Amino acid sequence: MRVDDWAALQYMLDSGVSPDVVCPFEHFLYFDDARLAGFAALALQDVGYQTEVEPTAGGEWLLVVYAYHCPRADELERRIAFLEQIADSFGGEYDGWGVPVKR
Repeated sequence: MRVDDWAALQYMLDSGVSPDVVCPFEHFLYFDDARLAGFAALALQDVGYQTEVEPTAGGEWLLVVYAYHCPRADELERRIAFLEQIADSFGGEYDGWGVPVKR
């Protein structure tokens, strides 16, 4: 995990999110080609992820991967490594994660 991943995870935990409660996460992968983004989305759907592909203002294609897991470093590291591998396999780039914010 990158330094900013550790910082974001620590912020979640410091804000009162329990490391033992499943939370929604959104992971972001970028591709230059819509077709390759679609193939990556299908590969992820085949292993149980929900996905959404949309164009960006800069001409790239964003693949949002929805995952539900506990906010623990080991779990997040495993998922990031897997998603980096998928992105790389289809010529894309993993660009991080976020969580929906309740207001």
